[in-house]
Amino acid sequence: MKSIAAMTMLVGATEAFNSFFGQKATRTQPDLSLIPGVYPLKTMPADYGFDPLGIANYDLNLGSASDKNRGKVDIVNDYRDAELRHGRLAMLAALAWPVQELASPALARDLHEKVLLTADGRSPSVLNGGLGEGPIPFVLLGTALAIAALDLRALEIKKRSGGDWLPGDYGFDPLRILKGASPYAVKNMQAKEINNGRLAMIAVTAYVIQEALSGEPMVITSEQFFTPLYAYPWFQQLMTDLFGIASFKA
Repeated sequence: MKSIAAMTMLVGATEAFNSFFGQKATRTQPDLSLIPGVYPLKTMPADYGFDPLGIANYDLNLGSASDKNRGKVDIVNDYRDAELRHGRLAMLAALAWPVQELASPALARDLHEKVLLTADGRSPSVLNGGLGEGPIPFVLLGTALAIAALDLRALEIKKRSGGDWLPGDYGFDPLRILKGASPYAVKNMQAKEINNGRLAMIAVTAYVIQEALSGEPMVITSEQFFTPLYAYPWFQQLMTDLFGIASFKA
């Protein structure tokens, strides 16, 4: 009781002091315009304010046809959700593209099946052709159905979450990576995911353009990324000179 009374007297004395000298105790809100970022609340991970075309100012969501009062927070959230989806798909494609070109010939030989690559060893794509070969059309159909199912689930989660909706969060974390993580760690992981997704989208675009222009598989034109160190003649010679391994060369 004595401590409460002392605190009350202290607060009263502070207010009296401020009023005597004509001062008012005020709290200043931070100027969000000084913080880089497209998201109005400036709390979105990996939001660096890079939007040279001003796309965040245009509401291209189908919901805008019936709701003309959608704010910029909702608009940017929808763009981030789309960016995350494309980034995740691109990360899978960035890995699958070179793995397919490297592993498909050996797998086809072992399984006595047709190589699912173009005649010059490139991955099937719109520009490379070969999308109608073997089971590829069925795989593409299955992928489209899986994406449609994910879209329906995403809309359901978004509707159920209301104002607490988090773009790209579908409750999928089988390894429980974020279980027990602090808010800072969660933000950090979200920033890493979106940045890696952006890099993957650029990489896949480079794959497509490079193979279309060169007519060669990207594992050949960029062989330095896919050739093990021991396969280079200079490395074999180095090992022979250093350790006298005459049998190192194949």
